Amino acid sequence: MSSTTSSTVFSAPPSPTPSCASSLPDVSDDQVTFLLPDIIDYCPFELKVNPHYKAASAESDAWFDSFAIHKGAKYTEFHRAKFGLLTAMSYPEASYTHLRNCCDFMSWLFAFDDLTDDGGLRENIEGSKKAAWIMMQALKNPKTFKTEFKVGETLRSFWERACETASEGTQRRFIETTQLYVDAICRQVVNRRHDEIPTIETFVKLRRDTSAVKLVFALVEYSLNLDLPDEVFEDPMIQSLEEGANDILTWANDMYSFNVEQSKGDTQNLVVIAMNELGLDVQGAVDYVGDMIRQRIDQYVMEKHCVPSWGEEVDAQVAKYVEGLEYWVIGVLHWSFDSERYFGAEHERIKRDRI
Repeated sequence: MSSTTSSTVFSAPPSPTPSCASSLPDVSDDQVTFLLPDIIDYCPFELKVNPHYKAASAESDAWFDSFAIHKGAKYTEFHRAKFGLLTAMSYPEASYTHLRNCCDFMSWLFAFDDLTDDGGLRENIEGSKKAAWIMMQALKNPKTFKTEFKVGETLRSFWERACETASEGTQRRFIETTQLYVDAICRQVVNRRHDEIPTIETFVKLRRDTSAVKLVFALVEYSLNLDLPDEVFEDPMIQSLEEGANDILTWANDMYSFNVEQSKGDTQNLVVIAMNELGLDVQGAVDYVGDMIRQRIDQYVMEKHCVPSWGEEVDAQVAKYVEGLEYWVIGVLHWSFDSERYFGAEHERIKRDRI
């Protein structure tokens, strides 16, 4: 597998010196050229697109638009991100109904993510706590809870329908991982409010929850109608595979979203944190994160062969679940360049030139 890289131009901060600095370094140059590692080519996982993509995505978009959450330029920007495509790449073997519901979930997730990243909850500690409470009530009482918070109502609507076919274990895991997610989001808001840059080690642990990847992995079960016993998810090797897949796609996301986030002064990004802690310039930090990702892919591939057996019937479901983790990883890697969310109108050129 090749690790070819190519250059692209980004606005970025200058090289910091090693310190415990708690703010993003000032920008001195408007643009800096650096090489993005070709993680797609290095990653051995298979890419698939769900055949129900266009129909399910269109129906889901109409459902989300009925809540009138976005208008004008924000509406256009949101839909250009092609969240339906991401869903179809991440859940390629889901039925039409399950894919449609997963599309609904994805719209909620990114709408909430936008609120906490660059919207009204970005540095609003109390507001974030209230929003987190609403999200959890929507999941715990989907048939009775009502809220005027539109983003919260989209989650409730999705979850009420998902519970019709999701196993008890899937429902429990989704609720538990959502709690971890909203708690981590609240901690990240505190970091932003106080302009705190965590260490790499601390951030990696927090990022596994703020990424919401644990939620989307719980939906892998739902999308495939799996009903895995708890002992599978309590197994150290399965947990390691989940953590590895989480790290791969999350660290790659931090590389791809770096320019968007640093332009807003956001320090909660692995590239920025590597610059700050290790005294690296942008290129050095991107190379460092790229090496981390490759090593994590290698570790995942090695550990995949060490998954224990629970008997033929359960093993078949476990194999589908693990494959689902891999669909998510490769799906995110491709979607990051097939959408305008991180690279704007240049996304096709950047993907083409890099390979």
